[in-house]
Amino acid sequence: MRIVGILLLSFTPLLFGLDYRSSLKKRRDLFLNLKDFVVFVKEQIRFCGRERNEIFALSDINPKFNDSFFKTLKKSIKNGESLTKILENYNDIRLKSKEIAYICAFFTELGKTDTEGQINHCDYYINLFSKIGENLSNSYITKSRLSLGLSISLMAAMFIIMI
Repeated sequence: MRIVGILLLSFTPLLFGLDYRSSLKKRRDLFLNLKDFVVFVKEQIRFCGRERNEIFALSDINPKFNDSFFKTLKKSIKNGESLTKILENYNDIRLKSKEIAYICAFFTELGKTDTEGQINHCDYYINLFSKIGENLSNSYITKSRLSLGLSISLMAAMFIIMI
């Protein structure tokens, strides 16, 4: 019974390491999906001349833009809620304040200018979200390896100390 308890306690660092890896992956995937969403918005504005509400309705069809994050964003925009508060309290993905500001700026300024201005707006955020996604991809590779190695080492050390 004692060994089972020791094993369970020693697996705790591994679980924290896996949780950290998962949060890094979610942030990376979020910004890559945001970039794809902005490309979708740009195409809808440029080629079809659609407005913001029409674009949001069309994006519901695409499963890539139909996860809980995008549903939360679209719902808060339709209801006129503060995006900043929603994103700060969004627990699935731990966003930094700068990232929240970028996301809010894109969605609040969307549809407020003429077609050319909106296309330029989309181009800016495509580049921005691409850079953030690339940085997070690189970060994910290095930090996930490091966190996994450290958590396994700590797990082994705890097991040895407790025995």
